[in-house]
Amino acid sequence: MGTDDTTDDTPDASHLTVIDGGAGDDPPKAKGKRRGGKGRTKGAKLTAKQERFLASLIRNDGRSLSDCYREAYDCSRMSAATVHNEASRLAGHPEVTMRLRRSQATIERSAVSSALSRRRFVLERLEHESVNAANDGARVQALALLGKSTGVDLFTDRVETVDERSASDVRAELERRLAGLLDGTG
Repeated sequence: MGTDDTTDDTPDASHLTVIDGGAGDDPPKAKGKRRGGKGRTKGAKLTAKQERFLASLIRNDGRSLSDCYREAYDCSRMSAATVHNEASRLAGHPEVTMRLRRSQATIERSAVSSALSRRRFVLERLEHESVNAANDGARVQALALLGKSTGVDLFTDRVETVDERSASDVRAELERRLAGLLDGTG
C-alpha cells in the first residue's frame, strides 16, 4: 500500500501549528481544518459595522433585521432582497447570536429584578400604612390591598365548576355532537 506519513509518534497534521520566531517573513499558515466555520473562531471580535448592527438589534425598538442592517451599512446599491439576506446572515453570525442572547438575558433579569423591587416597595408601604395611617379608612384600605396581593389571596373570588356526568356520558355527548357536525346538522 502507499506510504503513510502519520504514525503514532507524530502529531496529526490538522493539529500541527507552526511557530516562527519572527525572522521577518510571515510564517506559513497552518494547514488543516479550521474550527468555527469560515475562519471564525469562538470569541471573535466584530467589526465596527457589525457592532452597530448588534447595537441596533439590542435596542429592540421594533425594527426589522433589514432596518438594523441598513443603519449599520451603506445599502444604497443593494436590493431589498440582498439586504434581507445579508441581515439574516449577519444575525446568524455566532458572535452576534451569542452576544444578543446574553444582552437579552441581562435585560430580562433587570426587568424581573425591577418588578420585584417595585412589588416589595409597594407591599412595604402598604404594611406601613396599615399600621400608621392617620384614619381607620386608610388602614382598612391598606389591609384590603395587602389581602388581595399575590401570595396572600384572602379576597380572591374562586368559582368552582363541578360536572356531575360520568366519562361515558361525556363520551356519548361528544360522539353525538361530532356526528351532527359531520352530517351538517350540528
